[in-house]
Amino acid sequence: MNLKSKLPPRFQKYASFGVFPKILLAPVAFLILTAFLLAKPFVQIRLYRMVDSRIGHLASNTEVVRLKTHYRNFQNKKKEVIVYCSESRNCSNNALRKLFFRDSLHLRGHIAWLALRIASSVRFFNSFATIANRNLIIDREGLISSNLPQLTFTSKELKRGNNFLDQLKADPQKFVCLHVRDSAYLTQMFGQQIHKQDYRDSKISTYVESAEALAEMGYTVFRMGAFVQEPLVSKHPRVIDYATNGMRTEFLDVFLGAHCAFCISTGSGWDSVPIIFRRPTFYLNNLPIFASTVNTVPITLYPKSLGYEGLSISLSLTELIQKNIATLFNSAAYADAGVEIRDLSSEELVEAVTEMAQRVEGTFVETPEQKEMQAKLKHILSTHPKLQPTPNYYPIRAEFASCFLSRYPNFLD
Repeated sequence: MNLKSKLPPRFQKYASFGVFPKILLAPVAFLILTAFLLAKPFVQIRLYRMVDSRIGHLASNTEVVRLKTHYRNFQNKKKEVIVYCSESRNCSNNALRKLFFRDSLHLRGHIAWLALRIASSVRFFNSFATIANRNLIIDREGLISSNLPQLTFTSKELKRGNNFLDQLKADPQKFVCLHVRDSAYLTQMFGQQIHKQDYRDSKISTYVESAEALAEMGYTVFRMGAFVQEPLVSKHPRVIDYATNGMRTEFLDVFLGAHCAFCISTGSGWDSVPIIFRRPTFYLNNLPIFASTVNTVPITLYPKSLGYEGLSISLSLTELIQKNIATLFNSAAYADAGVEIRDLSSEELVEAVTEMAQRVEGTFVETPEQKEMQAKLKHILSTHPKLQPTPNYYPIRAEFASCFLSRYPNFLD
């Protein structure tokens, strides 16, 4: 029976927002916070608002919060305990949230919503105020890159994931996750009005040759994605369009990202999964150039080419930094700056993924010229005043693919 439909019309809108359950559960939330208050002489309890409607925020933010908590507990005598609060009705990945919840105190739904509001508005409970907001948490200390992963799978979960790979005859040590961003996910979840970042999108059709090149090297390639615009069309048996062929589950989204030999991404929320499991990550065809290089293990970049409209030459790194183009997060901003965005060709993509595979396998050999360019690049990244640790900027933990530097030598001019 739909109880909401039995209410008078003027009350139905309140039921839609869960007002009545919240009223009934308010005393429970007060009791929980009171218990936290009683424990305060022995342990510092803090509430963490999980932003779990988008998987990138769920993965990277929660990992950083966990690492920062461990770091503080190592330094301080008084232990700190984080209570994970998930108030979202539409979690982006329940399997990932389950991993975070497994060994942690947590609240969900209306209780989480109430605890967060009461803690922020009632003076007695202010010490439990939330430690995260709706934005991406920046790992300025580099905790992700200097610590082991925080999440683990049970033996049952590992068996489940490996059985999936066995059914496809995929080598568990040699598969790649490919995630190519398009407008489908944000449009599906949030509507057209939020999708102001189409400069970050790519056409999956341009990746067929590179996926098949990896397959010829012995890799199984899984094309990832929850909602995608177009299928990845390939006849190669080791190129699997996991996003559209009916195989996809939330558990496998996490398992594959956690165990891939490496991940290739154009820069999206999902690639935070392989990152928090410390898998080698290649940002290919990505923009902004330095997006997400803050919270990550060292990654390799091969960005889209940027140049002024009407001119064939691409902009240099120094120009991009000085004119703040390297950090633009809006399609209109590139247009206003007169900057033309050029996607990589299929030939460039093949060259790039081949280098990444060789890097992971330990067989890649740089030429003397490439070594010289990498040294020059490292000098720019480590000395340019706009890229150093300050309240507004951060160190760049990334390197550019050598084939990118060879193809665009003026990038370092």
